[in-house]
Amino acid sequence: MKRLSSRYPARCRFIVRSDGSVSIYMIAATAALVLVMSVLIDFARIAAFRKQTELAAHAGIRSALSAYDGELYMRYGLFGAGGSDRNELFAQAAKGQWTAANTGGSFRLVNGRYETSRINLHETLGRHDILKRQILEEMKYKAPVDFTLEVASLFAPAASAMKEAHAAVTMLENVRKLYDKREAHLQAALDLQKAMRDAAADAGAIIPFRNRDVAQSQTVLNVVARYPYYVAIMEADAYLEKDELPAYTDQIASYRDEARTVAGDLFRQSMLALRRHQSLKRRALEELGKAERLNEEMRAVIAQNEKNVNSGYDRVQKTKVPGTAAGSPSALEVSQLEQAGQSASSLLLNSEWFVRYREELSAQTAIYASFDAEAAGFQSSMNAALAGSGSAALLTDNAAQLRMAYEQYDAKYGITGTVIVARTQELETRQASDRERKKQEAKAEAKWNDIRRMLHNLTAVPQVAEHQELFDRVKQRAEANLAFNELGGEAGAGPIEQLQEEPGAAAEDAMRQSGGIFDGLADMLEGTRDTVYMNEFVINRFSMFDPQKMQAALLNGDSSEYAHALSLNNQETEYILYGFHSPAANVAAAAGELFAMRLAVRTMEGLIECRTMMHPLLILAGAVLYGLEQAAADMVRLVQTGTAPLSKYAPVEVAYRDYMRLFLLLHDNGPGRMARIAAVMEQNTGLQLAQVGTGLTGELRASVNVWFLPGVMNRLAKWGLLNGKVADGRYEMDQTVGMSYS
Repeated sequence: MKRLSSRYPARCRFIVRSDGSVSIYMIAATAALVLVMSVLIDFARIAAFRKQTELAAHAGIRSALSAYDGELYMRYGLFGAGGSDRNELFAQAAKGQWTAANTGGSFRLVNGRYETSRINLHETLGRHDILKRQILEEMKYKAPVDFTLEVASLFAPAASAMKEAHAAVTMLENVRKLYDKREAHLQAALDLQKAMRDAAADAGAIIPFRNRDVAQSQTVLNVVARYPYYVAIMEADAYLEKDELPAYTDQIASYRDEARTVAGDLFRQSMLALRRHQSLKRRALEELGKAERLNEEMRAVIAQNEKNVNSGYDRVQKTKVPGTAAGSPSALEVSQLEQAGQSASSLLLNSEWFVRYREELSAQTAIYASFDAEAAGFQSSMNAALAGSGSAALLTDNAAQLRMAYEQYDAKYGITGTVIVARTQELETRQASDRERKKQEAKAEAKWNDIRRMLHNLTAVPQVAEHQELFDRVKQRAEANLAFNELGGEAGAGPIEQLQEEPGAAAEDAMRQSGGIFDGLADMLEGTRDTVYMNEFVINRFSMFDPQKMQAALLNGDSSEYAHALSLNNQETEYILYGFHSPAANVAAAAGELFAMRLAVRTMEGLIECRTMMHPLLILAGAVLYGLEQAAADMVRLVQTGTAPLSKYAPVEVAYRDYMRLFLLLHDNGPGRMARIAAVMEQNTGLQLAQVGTGLTGELRASVNVWFLPGVMNRLAKWGLLNGKVADGRYEMDQTVGMSYS
């Protein structure tokens, strides 16, 4: 030590002195340790407090969600926040995390304190995705899917028969329209051809034929026959004695006038007839060309029908449906349906037929042109004969040539001509079945008009003001729901679809609807269960119209009971399905589609029943008439008893409710339907689903006191190490949690 003291100046000796050095170092180390431990203790307390606050927030949000709307759940099986004040429930549950620790004066390591809290809506039932998710969750456990499978099992056996019937009716109806147009053009061509014949007859009358009863004057044969006499009197007057006056002047002048008139009239009539031939031939060829184009369109329609296109019918047929009902058309009957469609090819005319007809029209004009040339030659011969440079033999020969030319034309194209007669007979033979078909179509049209009036009775009812007001309110709710979901378009349907004017078109529409239903059944059977769940939710949670209440209106036009039953509360399913904001429109639409479905099934039966009629269009007409009569009887039975038999091959009763299941598969399950579902719920509960929460977020603010070094902890908070702040000696934090019903 002495050596050290001597080596350092006095002012530095304090630094290097060793007396008590160990104590100073210990104090410094202990102070640092205490500082670190204080920070760690408060840090640990804050960490524990954060966990406690998180638990408190979760308890609060669970408590807030426990207050759900009881009516919404009981009526629709859906959860939405309601009942008690959610903010109060959240606050009470959060405060309860610290209440027990504040009693008894016991020491607490973490002395947390509730500050503030609030609840926010995170998801609402007004959103389509949320509403659909809740419906699916509800229906996964409660959906009576067996009901839909049962309906599918009823219709599945008829898939093959309905496919062939659909193809046959659609194709035959299209062919029928083209066939009638084609035959009309061919008839027009034949009429023009006959008009050409009539024009030729006017010229031929001047010859005339031996077997015609005509006047003996003003004809070619008459003037030719009298020509020798004319020559004789001419010679008699030419060789007179002196002072002898001509004796035949008047007769000569009369003959010349008559001969010139006959030859001139023949020439003019023939020339006009030739021009008429040429004009009519062009028009006939145009009609024939139109007929040929229609014939090719028929060929294309038939060829398209013969292509094997996969459809809902095939998909349903290939799917094994549990509990498939027995009874369906046999394989033989299905093949007969297929043959009914294939028989349409017998209506086609081959291209050679049209070539021959064109040649025939051209030949008719060409042959008449030969006669016209003879007529011009006869006029020249007659003029020469009258001028004295001709001869009776030459004139007679020209007249004979003229007559032969006309007889050649008349033999083929006259009233009894072989070509015209054959063409007329061919047209009549081809259209022989048309008369019977027209009778069947007339009966079908009369029946269809009766049915249209019957269905019209469902829409032509007096409006009840209270019913319309309810529809107007639900329309506003549906449109508001679409706007909330930021979706465009209408909440309802478009204009009411008008019934077809013709029964054949109605049958074709019915088959098209049947195809859509089988597509929906196929989708359902192949695994798209979401659609089934949504449809079953509508069927089971919303009211449906009682078909028996439309009985009087449908059968005898008495709409009093029916009109008063058209409240929205009685037809919620129909409104959701079709979306018309008119009391009668939705029920009428359901009845129309139900009739169309019955018409499709019964027309399929009709094709089998009428297969012996042979002619394909006659089979179609008979099948449509059969379908209309049987479908009308089905509608009567359904409004009287509530059910109708599926078909003669499967005599099981199908209820109105099951048809609604099918129609829900047929129509689009889009935003408009979801908006209407929400609107009806709001109308019945008085809620606004856009404000009914299904997901909540809770914000909780709590604090805990800092024991040791608030300044240090504040600095750590500012550096972002504590996820909170320190103020007035307390650490504060905000905790946000979220939770939903689905």
